[in-house]
Amino acid sequence: MRHYLITTHQPPKFYRVDGSIAEVELTYVAQKDYWTLDGSGNLTNKLICSGSSSIASGHWMVRNIEGAIEELQKAEIYPFESKQAAKQYAKQLAITSFKYLSIP
Repeated sequence: MRHYLITTHQPPKFYRVDGSIAEVELTYVAQKDYWTLDGSGNLTNKLICSGSSSIASGHWMVRNIEGAIEELQKAEIYPFESKQAAKQYAKQLAITSFKYLSIP
């Protein structure tokens, strides 16, 4: 998992490595379909609805995750390798109000 430090705004703003906050234009969707196989090989579908939230049931509700990551990189926003690393860095920069955005 990769972890971004984000603000509590909706949609979130992102923290850069220097602690500054950046607003990146991303396309969010209200729902996503996830298809998975269970232990018996049965196909199941889960529909995630976000309402007005950018994160729902642990899922980042952007239209295209890889495209969103590219946009974040263009804005010099990079993920941390672990939540612990993100937390430690936020503490070093005295960032007290933040959330984690975890993505695979």
